[in-house]
Amino acid sequence: MKAPWSQQDWQRALVYGLGLSGLAAVGLLRSRGVEVVGVDRRAAGELDLVELAADPGVELLLGREPTALPAGLDGVVVSPGVPAERPLLAAAREAGIPVIAEVELGYAFVNGPVIGITGSNGKSTTTALAGALLAASGFAVEVCGNIGRPLSACAEGAAGRIFVTELSSFQLEAIDGFHPRAAALLNISADHLDHHAGLDGYIAAKKRLFDNQSEGDIAVINADDPLVAEVAVRSRRRFFSRLRSVEDGCFLDGDWVVEVTPGQPESELFRPRDLSLPGTHNLENAMAAVLLARAFDADREMIAPTLGAFSGLPHRLELVRDLGEVLWYDDSKGTNVGATLKSLEGFADGSVHLILGGRDKGSDFGALAPVVERKAVRVYLIGEAAQRVGVALADRVACEQADDLTTAVASAASRVGAGEVVLLSPACASFDQYLDFHARGDHFQDLVRALDG
Repeated sequence: MKAPWSQQDWQRALVYGLGLSGLAAVGLLRSRGVEVVGVDRRAAGELDLVELAADPGVELLLGREPTALPAGLDGVVVSPGVPAERPLLAAAREAGIPVIAEVELGYAFVNGPVIGITGSNGKSTTTALAGALLAASGFAVEVCGNIGRPLSACAEGAAGRIFVTELSSFQLEAIDGFHPRAAALLNISADHLDHHAGLDGYIAAKKRLFDNQSEGDIAVINADDPLVAEVAVRSRRRFFSRLRSVEDGCFLDGDWVVEVTPGQPESELFRPRDLSLPGTHNLENAMAAVLLARAFDADREMIAPTLGAFSGLPHRLELVRDLGEVLWYDDSKGTNVGATLKSLEGFADGSVHLILGGRDKGSDFGALAPVVERKAVRVYLIGEAAQRVGVALADRVACEQADDLTTAVASAASRVGAGEVVLLSPACASFDQYLDFHARGDHFQDLVRALDG
């Protein structure tokens, strides 16, 4: 056991939140003989609990939060997104019961080194790329965490695997002993401010990734992001930069990304044109992924071909359709202002028909205005935040209240011209109209594929 608490002493635990991560936590606990109380404020019909229904070692409390802490608990495991201030969690802490993140539970059982990756944008792409680079060098790899498969679902198994783990701020705020051998903080822009009570709380959660590292570990840092570049760590800092040279890490030098290590000559890693993914933000993601893989001495010769073969992840600036002189892109994963700004960077000025809106997460939509004014021809506003986004942008670009995605796609199709693009990059969460960003992106793609042409 690596954590300062010993799950081996647990006989009965509460798991708060029974989505993908919560179910993985229940499965891991039950495999160890721990009785579980599963809590979720959603009703049973909104959850997939088939595997738990017949398990006598699981008690389910659904539809509301219990008013009293269940008796006999040795620990509480929290799923991502469950607010830390929930009364039940506060009661557990007051009673001296450990309250930990699902990723912390999984970490206690891993039997190989861990890589941790966080940031406001680019986490999933960087995680997948780092896993691909390590696999190409012959390592056994588990790509897990917030990217899809929870750490608790793959922690047990063969020894020697490298666990490449995407981590959200929700997961990081409840870690304790989680200790990545290599860790990356990609960038910080305002996101989830409604959950973290402001930007300072959000940044503090992100920086917890490095808390348990020591001098022999690696911290991969974005030298171009002022909120990231000066982060204090005990580990070795390796920087990546598109804009300037660095003393330890990698940077863009003309046509090459080069690696620099103190006391050693520079070495060429890859060229930006080796990347199959468009956009300067994906160049940054690739540099971070390469440094993480190089922390395990990944083969330099495999970097360029691996980056070239990587086709990207769904709903992340994904080209959906090429209708001659008009391109349609799905960036439904662009759920905050920073993500949308990065996506817009890759398009020509005055070429974008942009679909914005959804559920507001406390974002400053005014920060979009200068770039949208330069890049966009027209903006189509959808969802709960439509009016608020429109107020922030209306004096900078033509805005249309489309309300829903169906209307927005139809209107954009009637207005887009040769040499222009239509981009869904909402800068908002999807939960006002969709189950998640995947469902929103899938609907957009269905609508686009149904267009004439």
